[in-house]
Amino acid sequence: MIRAVLFDFDGTLADTLPLSLHAFTAVFKRYDNRIVTNKEIVAMFGPTEEGILTANLRHAGLLPQAVEEYFELYRNWHPSFVRASADIRGLLQALKERGLAVGVVTGKGRRAYDISVGMLGLAPFIDAAVTGDDVKRAKPDPEGIATALHALQADPAEAIWIGDSEADIAAGVAARVYTAGAKWFDTVQSEHFATVPNAIFTRTAELLELIDCSNTGSTNEIKWLQWAKRLQALAQTGLTYTKDVYDRERYEELREMSVDMMANYSEVNKEQIELAFAAEDGYATPKVDIRGVVFKDDRILLVREKADGAWSLPGGWADIGFSPAEIAVKEIQEESGYETEAVRLLAIMDKRLHHHPPEPYHVYKLFIQCRVVGGEALSGVETSAVRFFREDELPELSVERNTARQIRTMFEFLRQPDKPVILD
Repeated sequence: MIRAVLFDFDGTLADTLPLSLHAFTAVFKRYDNRIVTNKEIVAMFGPTEEGILTANLRHAGLLPQAVEEYFELYRNWHPSFVRASADIRGLLQALKERGLAVGVVTGKGRRAYDISVGMLGLAPFIDAAVTGDDVKRAKPDPEGIATALHALQADPAEAIWIGDSEADIAAGVAARVYTAGAKWFDTVQSEHFATVPNAIFTRTAELLELIDCSNTGSTNEIKWLQWAKRLQALAQTGLTYTKDVYDRERYEELREMSVDMMANYSEVNKEQIELAFAAEDGYATPKVDIRGVVFKDDRILLVREKADGAWSLPGGWADIGFSPAEIAVKEIQEESGYETEAVRLLAIMDKRLHHHPPEPYHVYKLFIQCRVVGGEALSGVETSAVRFFREDELPELSVERNTARQIRTMFEFLRQPDKPVILD
């Protein structure tokens, strides 16, 4: 369950980067008589504003005046450069309404942070702030994130961290928290991340959707679904082995109860559930969904599903009489037109642990990497389009079949050929 959300500040909670860059440019021009580009200034980021000037101002004797002028410019130009974001304010208000703790971990010094938070009216939404003055080691070291989590009394597994720079992402990964890249402002510190985040948000609403999905997993609704699945499995197994007519009636009643529970707590109608369960017999075991993972250069193969118009890795239920590798190859050919050969198993995931929509079955998902050996892009009976996508251009995904986090995990295998198999 998510209990705390941590944010970087510059470029994440406020579009203050243009202001910072403009103020630094003016100070270096006046006190060093040199033009420093925005790219050069961004490369200096990490320490506080005073730390940046201490490390980079050539005329060290003028440092005290330069620091004071920087903050004067930062305050005076703030109204002109930084506009309050209704989306950010709405996001923070929504987090507080959900009862979540909100923290900030920023490389800004306390002085600049206080100026911006005060002028933007964000202070009432923030429960703890760790600035560059409060830590010994700047990002990408995870010290600031760990300090904020301690202040909020939250564990890493209960938190989400969002930032817009490579240092932010690296710090989050090192801190072992769910890490997301923020690209909802026009100006960001890092256009691309060398360290792979768990997600990239281009809209603040995407963060709220993730939190709601994650926290729904701990509600009574999901517990009821899990109980219903277990009841169905017990009923199916009992009907397989019982010899007693009265026990059969009891197991049939259990099955009917499980159908009613699932119909009440999922979007699947009762008739569909009854038909699905009627086709299931024998000892109850999880179903197996196999997905083929095909890369071309730095892109991944996805197909558009006719069922919902969204995109997924080619794949489907495992068929009797085929090995997992054969299923992956067959599904890729039928749904995309490409002929492939299986290369290696990448992951075995328990679907209920990966934020898919609720469904009647307990499902294991196998992700198998395959190599193209022939064929051409050609949609199939269940698909309407075939395309390779870069990681930073993923389309709307069919979350019943695969999540954005799962797709990004597949890209990790592309970058790290020796990455061990993921096993839930």
